[in-house]
This record gives sequence, C-alpha cells and structure tokens, in this order.
Amino acid sequence: MPPALKLITDHTSEAAPVAEFAEAMSALASGVVLVTCWLDGRPWGLTVTAFASVSADPPTVLVSLGSETPSVRAITASGRFGVSILAAEQLPVARFASVPGVAKFLESFTDSGRSTSPAVAGALAHLDCELSEAIRVPDHTVLFGHVRAVQASVAGAPLVYYRRAYRTVDAGPTERNARCLSS
Repeated sequence: MPPALKLITDHTSEAAPVAEFAEAMSALASGVVLVTCWLDGRPWGLTVTAFASVSADPPTVLVSLGSETPSVRAITASGRFGVSILAAEQLPVARFASVPGVAKFLESFTDSGRSTSPAVAGALAHLDCELSEAIRVPDHTVLFGHVRAVQASVAGAPLVYYRRAYRTVDAGPTERNARCLSS
C-alpha cells in the first residue's frame, strides 16, 4: 500500500533561490490558455500557462492562479470556469489578458456560442468546467475542474510560452501516440 499523501505547510526549510527556479521553469514550453469566468455579468479572462489535464475519465483539469485575483474570487463564488486553448494567431488576446493590475473584460474577444463560460473566439479548444476543488498554496490557488462540455477545432497551431516569450510551433509532430504517459 503506498504511503498517504500529505500537505506540507512547513515553509521554514530552505528553498531554491526564486530567480534560479524561475530560470529553470522557463525551459519548459507551455501551451497558453485563457481561464475565463463571468465577473459582474461580463466575460473575464486571465492568461495562464500553469494548466494541465489531470484525468481523462472523468475529464478533469487543473489551473493555478494567483490567490488574490478577481478570477479566483469569481470562480470560487460561482463554481464554474472555462479554459480556452489559444491558437498561434491569438497573441493579442494573450497579451491583453496577461497585463497585471488592469481589467481583463473580454467582450471583444469572446464568442457567444454554445459555451456556458466565456469562450475565446477562434480558440483551438474551449472547456466548460465545474469547480471540484480549490487548494491554496503559498500565494496561488490550484483549481481543479470537472470538464462538462468541450468545443474543439481540428486545425490550427498552438500559441506556446517558452523562455519568457510567446512562440509558435513550426515543426510537425515527430510521433503521434494517444496513450497517456502517466498511466
């Protein structure tokens, strides 16, 4: 039987220097998404690279957001959020929704289609999520969401973030394997 997982709350042990950690993490290329929600009845979104698929059955994802953001407050209050996976040509919306300290209302970027959460028009995919758990870690909140609906495109290249810059994918796939690497 594997040992039980526990939450470590003792932050007094020595940690890696923040600058060195940030530099190391910049070596990981990440897809760029907008985490969306409704704020005062208007579509709101925040650019995020800390996003991952957790489980395919049931479909579950996670995002990590700054704990003091309007997004976290709105999502935890409503219990719903969306994730729009951005295409390479959506750099303007990624930049708009990543500026710290400014309003991120998305009326000019969203599609009023079939989604219950604000969906970015032209995104490669959009996931409607129901909040299942929120875990606060030092200055961020990790939100887990059960995916309730999906809209996906079969065409288009992703927008990625690597070495502190937005980039596009130029090369084709080296191999296609639908098997989950963590199973």
